[in-house]
Amino acid sequence: MWCSLVLLAYFLATNLCAQTQVPPARPGWPCVEGRAIDPSFVQVSEATGGQVFLFDRSEAARSLVLVRNRSKHEDTIYRSMGTLSTGSRELSFPVDSTVESLMVSVSLQCLQSITIYRPSDTEVHGGEPDVDENSFKSGLISIITRPEAGAWRMRIAGTGMFFAVVQAKSAISFRDAEFVEPGGRPGHEGLFPVKEPLHMGEHRTVSVRLAAPAGEKAFRIVNSAGETLEPLDLKPVAESADEREFLGTLTLKHAAFRMAVEGRDTGGYPYQRELPRLFQVQSAN
Repeated sequence: MWCSLVLLAYFLATNLCAQTQVPPARPGWPCVEGRAIDPSFVQVSEATGGQVFLFDRSEAARSLVLVRNRSKHEDTIYRSMGTLSTGSRELSFPVDSTVESLMVSVSLQCLQSITIYRPSDTEVHGGEPDVDENSFKSGLISIITRPEAGAWRMRIAGTGMFFAVVQAKSAISFRDAEFVEPGGRPGHEGLFPVKEPLHMGEHRTVSVRLAAPAGEKAFRIVNSAGETLEPLDLKPVAESADEREFLGTLTLKHAAFRMAVEGRDTGGYPYQRELPRLFQVQSAN
C-alpha cells in the first residue's frame, strides 16, 4: 500500500523497481533533517549500479518513466552522488557523436532548480521537439534525442543529498570489468573471476571489456562523487569486430570505486563511459 510519500530505488541488475521504502509520515519529506533517506538504500543502489530517486505519492504513476527509459539507455556516461549544504553545484560530462539518445536523471532532497546546458551554452527546455522533460517534486528526468556532441553540463541548486546519472543509447559501451586470477585444470588454464572478497593492499589483475573505436584510451577509477581517484593502466590483449579486451593490475587502496574510460569517437569527439556498479574493498586481513 502506498503511504503519503515513497522512496523508490531502481537497480540495473533487474531493470525493475527493486523495493519500496515507506518512511514515517512527516511534513515536508523528503526535505527534512535526519534520516530522510535510508542509508541501506543508498549502499545497495551504489553497489549494484542502481539509482535512488525520490518521488511524491502523487507522482507514482509517472515514476515509471525512469524504469522504461533506463532499459533504453544502457550505457552510463557519468554519475555522481553527494550532499549540497547550500547554494548550487555544476556537473559536467562529454557527449560523443555516437549518442542517439541521452537521459539525464537527477534527484535532490530539497530541490530548488536543475538546469541542463548544451555545448552551445543554451538551456534545455521541455517544450523543444527533441526533449522529453519530466519534472518531479524532488527531481528531473530529461530524455534528449540526437544530442549535440560536445561538453554538456548541469547545474543543481538546493540542499540535501543528490543523485545524478547520465545515460546514453550508444554504440560505445563499457561492457564489463572484473578482477581475475589464474586457474583451470591442466591443459585448460586461463584467467577466471576472483570469487573471494577483495582486501586492501592486494595487487589484483583487472580484465575489462569495451565496445569502442580503435585509438588511445585512458582508464581510471572514480568514487561515488564522480571524482578521479587514480589512473588505471590497462593494455589491450584481444579484440573482435565489436569488442576489445584490456588487462592490467591494480593495487587496492580505496574502499569503494568505479571504473571509467575516456577516448575519442571516429569523429574526434571525446567520449566517456563508466561501469555503474561500485567495487567494494574490505580491510586488510
